[in-house]
Amino acid sequence: MKKIFSILSWNIEHLKDSPTRVDAVVKYIKKWDPDVFGLFEIEGKQVFKMMVEHFPQYSLFITEGQQSQEILVACRRTFNAITFQQKKEFDTGNPKLRPGALLSFEKDGQLYGALFLHTDSGTDAVGFGNRAEMFRHAFNLKRALDKRYGNARLVILGDLNTMGLQYPRAVKSDTKVEGKEEVFNLEAEAKNVKMAVLEKQEAATWMGTKGASNLDHIVASTALKFKTVTKDSKKFQVQMDGWNKLTDKNEREKYLKTISDHCLLYAEVVG
Repeated sequence: MKKIFSILSWNIEHLKDSPTRVDAVVKYIKKWDPDVFGLFEIEGKQVFKMMVEHFPQYSLFITEGQQSQEILVACRRTFNAITFQQKKEFDTGNPKLRPGALLSFEKDGQLYGALFLHTDSGTDAVGFGNRAEMFRHAFNLKRALDKRYGNARLVILGDLNTMGLQYPRAVKSDTKVEGKEEVFNLEAEAKNVKMAVLEKQEAATWMGTKGASNLDHIVASTALKFKTVTKDSKKFQVQMDGWNKLTDKNEREKYLKTISDHCLLYAEVVG
């Protein structure tokens, strides 16, 4: 099968006006050479300008609002009918939360959509509830698109913060929903709208002082086919890059400190 387009998603963690850090991020992106990509936690005012200079062959967009962290989205200009929409309903009534960033484009006569999401974090009741609401909006969008296009070719991807619920206190002893259970529920909801959570190269995408967690995902319409990679007898559709590939402790700590505590996700739509 031939590649139709490739897509990349990456939470950079507080990317501000640092040319050195932007250069490091750009190096990783160009290594994978995605047709479409989305970056999360863009905070510096000059980051967008620097990214435009690094990627002149792309159309670039960025969310705007009261939130301190923006989502930057890019699409190769060889595609047709490129449009961008900031979906305010995803802030769930809290202007400090990120909106959804919906990119639409045509390739080979087919319309595709990529919804980049950075959902609310936290294991408290508010964070957990906000994530559930944001997921509901995402799947309602798929239902609306299905009414118009059939099984719409939509991809939902980003830092979905599937970290579970600890109630009434945010301590392990009060865990009511494990992170893996939140992922299972996400998979079940996706199935109801003809979507699926793609298999990743590894489960953990985020690394913190207390260990690793499974926070970043790609959820895709069943109308789409993805390139499957086999490594060590495991088959997956989503490749990862970042701290997960650094076995040296010092190199991993340097990456986590200077680039990101998240791995990037990369996948290819084929047909």
